[in-house]
Amino acid sequence: MNANDTIASALRLIRVLAAGETPSADQAEDARAVLNQMLDSWQIERTTIYTQTIQDFTLTPGLQTYTLGTGGTFNYARPARIDKDNVSVILSPLGSNPIELPITYTLSERDWQSIILKSVQATYPWFVYDDGGMPLRTLKCWPVPGEADALRLYMWQALSTFADLKTDYNFPPGYQEAIRYNLVIRLAEEYGASVAPMTKRLAEQSLERLRDQNLEIGTLKAGDIVPTGRKGTAPWSSDIPPIY
Repeated sequence: MNANDTIASALRLIRVLAAGETPSADQAEDARAVLNQMLDSWQIERTTIYTQTIQDFTLTPGLQTYTLGTGGTFNYARPARIDKDNVSVILSPLGSNPIELPITYTLSERDWQSIILKSVQATYPWFVYDDGGMPLRTLKCWPVPGEADALRLYMWQALSTFADLKTDYNFPPGYQEAIRYNLVIRLAEEYGASVAPMTKRLAEQSLERLRDQNLEIGTLKAGDIVPTGRKGTAPWSSDIPPIY
């Protein structure tokens, strides 16, 4: 799909264009800005992100602070989010059998503040604080790494945005319809146009299908507390089958 065809289709659905008409240059560029803003807003919702990128970054012995982003210590496009449950240290990354060791990752300044001796050095870190900065994220490792192991980050894969009107972009199944119909809703606001009830419904349904497809359901473990929902009764542990 390309931006120009998507925009023309959306404008026809709100009757700004008639069948066979194409948007003017100004209409197309204004709509492309709206389209890219919509896709940018989808970057921060896990259920509209279709995959994660796994990337290893080499740690420098004695260096505690690293920046992540284009031009940073870790020179890689800044991700909208790092999966907090999936950050690891790779021990002996250049060996024939490297070991992946999960470590703690946090965005909480309070967690970082609670570490009293921040300059302690060890073979590898088991805690990483991310300040979430822009344009560069700053990552602080604790303890300070003593060896050139690797930090493995599981990062949300950014959705492609449209750099121009003509270039074709590939999206996974379901995205083309969701992008088209949800763009209609946003362009209708721009033009003060009405949206047909069926078009609204298609926008909702297509986005809901993406969310269902991308939703990750965690594993319920013994010890998790699940309320019964009955007033006056005690909660039970999840190793006891719940009653529905």
